[in-house]
Amino acid sequence: MGRILLLAMLLLGGTGSALAGMEAGLEAGIEAYKRGDYVAARAAWAPLASAGDAEAQYYLGHLHAKGEGVARDPGQALRWFRAAAEQGEPYGQFALGYLYEHGLGAAPDLAAAVRWYRAAAGQGNLAARNNLGLMYEHGRGVARDYVQAYAWYARAAAGPGLEPDRAAGNQARLAARMTPAERAAARHLLADWGY
Repeated sequence: MGRILLLAMLLLGGTGSALAGMEAGLEAGIEAYKRGDYVAARAAWAPLASAGDAEAQYYLGHLHAKGEGVARDPGQALRWFRAAAEQGEPYGQFALGYLYEHGLGAAPDLAAAVRWYRAAAGQGNLAARNNLGLMYEHGRGVARDYVQAYAWYARAAAGPGLEPDRAAGNQARLAARMTPAERAAARHLLADWGY
């Protein structure tokens, strides 16, 4: 919503200074966070989050979830992650799914966790893809389905970073328990998904 408002301002003759100010605020918060100055990071992100910037909302949720620069408050983390997630911010979607899965800030809601993981996974979030694999493997919020679990692990393992190593390990562990027919079905599903 905040980015839409900024775009409208720019299209209706506003200057780029508002957008530049928001980007500068985000960057200032990131730099402060990297230095371990969580109070300064919060001070940079809070006004942007309140103005509707989804990325700042995610960052503010992260501070509340970890108790960095503020008291640890899963309820506030949930509030900010939800605000970011509803605007389509993939890290906010993943984080909201995680909170729902583990009952942090709200009662556990596995169906909601799956829904938000799926939204983040659809935007390429590798941790969400791995967690969807876990949800399907263990039948948490969805019916147990090794074929789906294997396919989500494979999609997570296809990306860069640490998450693919974890997902590849999950995929290999699961593959050892699957029947040949299940493994073939998973390969077929991946081919349908373009993998």
